Amino acid sequence: MGDIERAKELALQVLEKKQKRMMMKDLLKEVQKIDDSIDKRTLKKATSQMIMEKTIAYWSSGSTTYFSLPGTKHAEGED
Repeated sequence: MGDIERAKELALQVLEKKQKRMMMKDLLKEVQKIDDSIDKRTLKKATSQMIMEKTIAYWSSGSTTYFSLPGTKHAEGED
């Protein structure tokens, strides 16, 4: 399993466990508690792929962008 695949798996695990929107830095901190070999760049690539795959969704407060599971409130960019 590649680093990006591992990061995607862990990001999803964290979001499902927390059941709330998370900023990149908080998501990174939680992912690194499980596997500290995942760096920010890898997690960024993973979350970008997950957004395209609609596994997770962006949520923006206007000034801050969060990640959330689709269906947690309204997911931006839904068709």
